[in-house]
Amino acid sequence: MAGIIGDSVADFQNRVTTFSDDYIADWRSWLATPAPNRPDHLAGTLRKWQACRPNRMRRTRKVGGHPAPYIEDLVTAAAPNIAVLGTFNIALSPPLASPAHIAALTELWIIFENLSYAGRSRFGRSGVVGISKAVLLLTDGRVGPAFDRKVRENVGIRSIGTPDDWIRALGVVNNDIRGFELHNGVSFSAATPVAYAHLHPGRIYDMALGPR
Repeated sequence: MAGIIGDSVADFQNRVTTFSDDYIADWRSWLATPAPNRPDHLAGTLRKWQACRPNRMRRTRKVGGHPAPYIEDLVTAAAPNIAVLGTFNIALSPPLASPAHIAALTELWIIFENLSYAGRSRFGRSGVVGISKAVLLLTDGRVGPAFDRKVRENVGIRSIGTPDDWIRALGVVNNDIRGFELHNGVSFSAATPVAYAHLHPGRIYDMALGPR
């Protein structure tokens, strides 16, 4: 199975509506979290989603247990780049034409490699799973999907190890969405189930390919 390009609208909608209820609840909780509480909530959600395993994920300053930076520091460092991505839309063609967007994504990769600080994988640094999940959350679903193993398999991407790889993978997702639109003669947003029409396309695509 290669992404959604060969799906009918009904197939696509069934994918989205059968996405894991637990993850849907996590997302609602995240969107309802006020900005001052987001670093704590980000830490808790990423830990629940096992975003950094098998490495040790950083904690908030209040919890401590390791040298700086803490989760708050990463969120603060990421904020200007998150703001730049306020106009990002994975369903647009092309989504990565803006040098500012590319620069912001590259900087976010560098920042969130520090999401973990010790462990047997990647010399203790976070990989694409942790990085893309953190960015998916902090952009409220604009930049998606989160490239866990299941999503990578679904879109036919074996590995993502650098910011350039990540940007290319987002391009693959955009091509998949465009292929779906051409195949069905309908826009991605129009095909999205009404109950989820308020969500950004990156999140919708994540739901379509993510866990059941």
